[in-house]
Amino acid sequence: MPVIINFKICDNCDACNAIPVCPTKAYHYNYEKKTLEVDEKKCTDCGLCATSEKSCSVGAIRWSRDPEEFARIKKEIEEDKRTVADLMVDRYGATPINMPFYCEEGNLKKVLKTGKICLIEFYKEELTECLIKSIPIKEIFAQTNEEFVYRKVNITNDDVLKKYNVTKIPSLVIIKDEKQYGEINGYYSVAEKEELIARIREILKTVE
Repeated sequence: MPVIINFKICDNCDACNAIPVCPTKAYHYNYEKKTLEVDEKKCTDCGLCATSEKSCSVGAIRWSRDPEEFARIKKEIEEDKRTVADLMVDRYGATPINMPFYCEEGNLKKVLKTGKICLIEFYKEELTECLIKSIPIKEIFAQTNEEFVYRKVNITNDDVLKKYNVTKIPSLVIIKDEKQYGEINGYYSVAEKEELIARIREILKTVE
């Protein structure tokens, strides 16, 4: 079978995206054993569980075209030192993992009255990016040398976007004492991390 699951980084839950993506229903969750399983008899080697944009967002499911590739992937997984904890962190452009970072639209005004620098990320759940391609928020914190309040706001009312000059989702808006000092519109991948951090630093320099 060409499919192999890296359980080191798989959260192994019954909501696995591979289950609805698989056209032959080869994937299922075994509630007795509490694990994701693949029925080899039903698998047609289509690879959608690993290659579809709607499937696993962390790349835990791998698919090979021949025995040699399968052996290579299996070796990579054996040598992979990552764990679920390494991946399940809050990232720019992704849905929140730690709920304290999440803020309802209606509670945003209260957050902005803390007197601290606020870094507000506006996103829409239907437009979130792939988890493994997104920048961990903690890496942004570590390189800005500033203390600020960070919140993720899922936008359901586009009037909020107009109010904060957001032209593209996701967006980072920097505010202090209810005064907006700047915004960064659009998604930044891991490869663009330094560019995003540089832009944040430039805005932070203007904050009074």
